[in-house]
Amino acid sequence: MRLIWVMTAFLVTFGFLAGGYLAATYAGRRRRKARLLTLLKRDPAPAPAPNRGQAQSPRTAGPLLLFGILDVGRLENLLTAAGVSVSPVRFSIMAASVGLLCFLTTLVVSHHLAGSLVTMTIAAGLPFLYLVHRRRRQEDLMIRQMPDALDMIVRALRVGQSVDNALKEVGRTCPPPLGTQFETIYEETALSIPFSAALHNFEHRFARLPDVKLMVTAFVIQRETGGNLTGVLTNLSNLIRQRDTLKRQIRALTAEGRSSAAIIGALPLAVGLFFWFIRPDYIRVLFDHTTGRQMLLLAVLLEIVGFVTMRAMTRLDA
Repeated sequence: MRLIWVMTAFLVTFGFLAGGYLAATYAGRRRRKARLLTLLKRDPAPAPAPNRGQAQSPRTAGPLLLFGILDVGRLENLLTAAGVSVSPVRFSIMAASVGLLCFLTTLVVSHHLAGSLVTMTIAAGLPFLYLVHRRRRQEDLMIRQMPDALDMIVRALRVGQSVDNALKEVGRTCPPPLGTQFETIYEETALSIPFSAALHNFEHRFARLPDVKLMVTAFVIQRETGGNLTGVLTNLSNLIRQRDTLKRQIRALTAEGRSSAAIIGALPLAVGLFFWFIRPDYIRVLFDHTTGRQMLLLAVLLEIVGFVTMRAMTRLDA
């Protein structure tokens, strides 16, 4: 009987994932078609004050939801910022498959539905946590590359090259991820997309980075009104270096506290998983008994409060 329930759950989940994949594929085709139509209707001449809503045409029609909960546009931006060349639909299917596999494995081993659902949720969320971690690493690497890239642009402008050629040269010589982004900007302008719109698309992909916003603002203002772009980029390069040095100093000074918080926070989870596989009856009280569920909920809330507090104490908002 238990095997029948497991097979039924597997078939239902597989059908749900297959239906979601087909629906997302159809919606993705409509989205690409709408993007092409927008690009064909767009005036290739840059306007004096570009509308950022037109620069981000895929988001004007509202968010495209996958499985009713995932915003495909935001997930696509997260994948791009993390440097992962996988489509949002495929990545979501992979994450859901990992969660389903862990659910079936835990259900067969422990024969407990609630614990299996918790394991499935955690396993399905781990790929997204990896994306967030990889995005943070890519953004840190981009910030470290940006001063040298701006210096290259300044040198190219001082010898008489145009801004477009300077961006092309930086995209060709600068390593990823920043070099790839400059190449994308140049390719978008080569496809008759306005220069300001291509820059705003780059800003939208890395909206969490204030240094990117400053760089985009400097280029847009210089393209629209003129000015000493080399002086602005030189000052911006020095500012980014100083900010990065300050962040590194803060991370070095708070390394001990962050390590202690990570070890103490992960210790209850490790002990709980250990006893779950060694003595399931000992941990099952937390899920079956009312007081146990209350204690488990309180423990989760305290863990979240502790991580948020340590994060706020060791974070630099700049």
